[in-house]
Amino acid sequence: MKGLVITIDALVAVAFLFIAALILYTQTFQPYAPNGIYLKQITLDALTVMEKTEILDSAISGNSSGMRRIIETTPELVCMQISILNSSDDQILIISKNDCGEYGQELQVVIMPTVRAGEFYTVKAESWYRKEST
Repeated sequence: MKGLVITIDALVAVAFLFIAALILYTQTFQPYAPNGIYLKQITLDALTVMEKTEILDSAISGNSSGMRRIIETTPELVCMQISILNSSDDQILIISKNDCGEYGQELQVVIMPTVRAGEFYTVKAESWYRKEST
């Protein structure tokens, strides 16, 4: 009878350990997020900052220094280019991050229509990972 109690006690202990390990695993598991989501989020965040701080208005008016400052503060491995087109699809401004070459393997494009002073503009933001030099 003692052997049966010890065996049941050991099985209960193993079950508790298994449940504890399962709980720890589910709490620490990080699901896979594609890199494109990171690039898209950085691009959307940059455009949101430009819009909320009226840097976009300044850029449309001809002062692009604030827009360049936002682009240059993105992470080092992320390249970005922002272009603004008027209602006739004429490009009125294009700004690229310094030291960024051609597109890498992944490219994210965000197009945001906006109206400023009664005029329709399209803001196109492209982001990609900097190509590593080999």
